[in-house]
This record gives sequence, structure tokens and C-alpha cells, in this order.
Amino acid sequence: MGRLEQFADSLSRSVTLIHQLEESMLEELRAIESRAPDQLQTIVAEKLALVDQLEQETARQKQWVELEGRSFTPEGIDAFIAALDPSEALRGPWTKLRAGIERCDKLNKKNARLVEREQKRVAMSLRILKGEDNASSTYDLKGRPQTGRIQGRTISQA
Repeated sequence: MGRLEQFADSLSRSVTLIHQLEESMLEELRAIESRAPDQLQTIVAEKLALVDQLEQETARQKQWVELEGRSFTPEGIDAFIAALDPSEALRGPWTKLRAGIERCDKLNKKNARLVEREQKRVAMSLRILKGEDNASSTYDLKGRPQTGRIQGRTISQA
């Protein structure tokens, strides 16, 4: 089996893996939204295994592309395909892989924003429960707005 066939097989495996990763990231999104930490841990472990497999395939692909004197960039891979695959049979899988990578990148950013927003919400709730809500405004005994650090009682003291 020549390098081009090996590259084609590796590319095919990568396309399958990126679709699995995308599905895993969608499951991760649902677990974050539903606040299911046990489910989230399982999904993250599966996602990391898929990322490891993708990294292995990528390392193989990089070797083949660089052995042909091309840089391992989108442009270099395009040149690699154009030079070694006159029928351009690899163009479709390569395009699918790039599109899947872009979708996964967007999902990863979205999931990260959701996690960050949830962490901020929990931190705010804890500050409120401790009586340390700096952002709240209240009124003093004379009815004037009072902002800044509230030196009130915690909920457990109330």
C-alpha cells in the first residue's frame, strides 16, 4: 500500500473520528445545559479519547505530507492532494474533515462559554449567600440607594 493510499485511509479515519467528536461535543453541550456532572465526566473522557485518536491520525498525515516536501498546513495539504491525487478523490474527505474541525472548534468555544457562565453564576450565588454581593444595590434606613460592599448578614445568619 503506497503513501497516497495510507494517507487516504488515515483521512477517512479522521473524518469518522471528527464526526464522532462533534457528536460527543453536542452531548457535552446537552450535559452542561442540563447540569448533569456525572454524565459530563463520562462524555469528557470519551471526548479526550477521540481527540487522542485524531492526534495520532494527524501525526501520520503530517509525516506523509512532509515526506512529499509539503508543509502541513491547509494550503500544503491542498498542494499535496493536487500533486499526488490527479483524480482528486481525496478532495471530498479533506473538505469534510476541515468542515468538521471548524464545527468542533465552534462547539468547543460555545461549551467553554457555557461552563464559564455557569461558574460565574455559582460564584455569584456563593457571594450572595455569604453576604458579599458587591454588585447589588440596597437602600439604607432613610431610603437612599446604597451600593458597594454589603456588610449585611449571610443567609445563615438571617
